[in-house]
Amino acid sequence: MKTFLFAALSLVSGFGKDQEENGSLHNLEIEKSSEYMIEGRYQNINNLFTLAVTATGTEDYLYTFDVDPENTHAYRKKEEVQLSDIKDGDTLRITYDGTVSLEYPPKLNNVTKIEIVDEVETDGKENEAVPAK
Repeated sequence: MKTFLFAALSLVSGFGKDQEENGSLHNLEIEKSSEYMIEGRYQNINNLFTLAVTATGTEDYLYTFDVDPENTHAYRKKEEVQLSDIKDGDTLRITYDGTVSLEYPPKLNNVTKIEIVDEVETDGKENEAVPAK
């Protein structure tokens, strides 16, 4: 009961939220600059960018994502290419902000980088959402 009361009072008082003191942040709950990567097969379904993620150990997933021509960049072998160079069946490694919209199908938010990956480049960590380096 005391833990619940403390948690409730913490939320009301602002404890645990980002607080800036003398130019530095304290009590960070979430790292705001995180980027995550996920890998899967690209499919264009009804003019939507989709990513089919399979072999996850549980079930298969299908995500959609938006591309912003000004902020989303595509690469093949570390060279920038046009977004139109992405073809059905390509293996993509997508960098996004780590959030997924709660809609159906779920949407990866704020996609900033799309890498077209050759099959030999995959390192056995396919289909995992991991923090970007």
